[in-house]
Amino acid sequence: IAGCQQGMACGNSAMAVGQATTKAVVMSIVLIVVAACILTVIYVNLGI
Repeated sequence: IAGCQQGMACGNSAMAVGQATTKAVVMSIVLIVVAACILTVIYVNLGI
């Protein structure tokens, strides 16, 4: 989803494509870490 969002908001130049790619990768990594933290808290509270 992050890649699609950044791709749709990307400009027409090669620099804009590179910047959108970088933003998409960073956003994806952050979302993965946040999701892992949330799932860890849920699993610990459930005793799984």
